[in-house]
Amino acid sequence: MRNYHHLVEGVLQPEEIDDLQKIFDVVIAQPWFDLNEVSREAFASELIKLYRGGVVDFDKLHHLTTLTALAHFSRGDSEEKRRALELLRSMEGGLSSDAAQGKESHLGRTVGGHPHPK
Repeated sequence: MRNYHHLVEGVLQPEEIDDLQKIFDVVIAQPWFDLNEVSREAFASELIKLYRGGVVDFDKLHHLTTLTALAHFSRGDSEEKRRALELLRSMEGGLSSDAAQGKESHLGRTVGGHPHPK
């Protein structure tokens, strides 16, 4: 059950917060990220929502949140935003089925008490 506590508990563990913070910091440091307060807060909310939705693989979570940020919180051109949205939409089916089955690949690095980057 420990592997799936993020799905049922309301409070994130300190190691989970640390790992989510790492992703947050890397993404908002990108030159294209719109650093206003609303964008930062909305992005943090999306990051936590994806994690609680079952995306616990560090690399996958980082990739999805980067695409989310590009699509919704970017100062970039509309073509870049459109491509990011298309990629997100193409991935939605796989994410929904993972969450519905309560499964997530634990290959590679994961967040929340599992091995993660240095």
